[in-house]
Amino acid sequence: MQGAVQYRPSILAADFAAAVKPYHDNPELYKRTNCYSYALGLPELGCAVPGHLTDPSGRLYSHMAHADYMRKLFEKDGLIEISHDTLCIAKTQVIAVAIKEYFNGHVLKYHQDGTWSHQAGFAQPITNLDSDNKIIIDPRQANLGFYDEFVAYFKVPEAGLAIASF
Repeated sequence: MQGAVQYRPSILAADFAAAVKPYHDNPELYKRTNCYSYALGLPELGCAVPGHLTDPSGRLYSHMAHADYMRKLFEKDGLIEISHDTLCIAKTQVIAVAIKEYFNGHVLKYHQDGTWSHQAGFAQPITNLDSDNKIIIDPRQANLGFYDEFVAYFKVPEAGLAIASF
């Protein structure tokens, strides 16, 4: 049974060190989160699924992993698509989405210093490096390994995200 919906703010981290601090303070978080919950700055979401923040029973299937459908899923979660040019004025958390079409998606987290980081997947390490071991400055240009198509940037609304509580 689905519980009440709460609005949770998601504040933009100053840099990589600030973004990973909760994970260093509590190493068990790595074991309970994925790229989406990390990127949103909401580790309490666990293994978050795009399009299902108010209904955590949802799953992401490979046929969903194409750019237009992924946009719809993130918008369903209440995220707002923004352009690269507006990243520097964002006050709330910004994420970038990349996909391997018809297979899977990946989410990166933006920091106030203009760098990005990401969790490699469920219960995986967090890094600010791409597959070429370069600090990620622009996810559109970064080597994200398996993920070869950039989809879009999204920001969390100032009121926060609607999240189901149980």
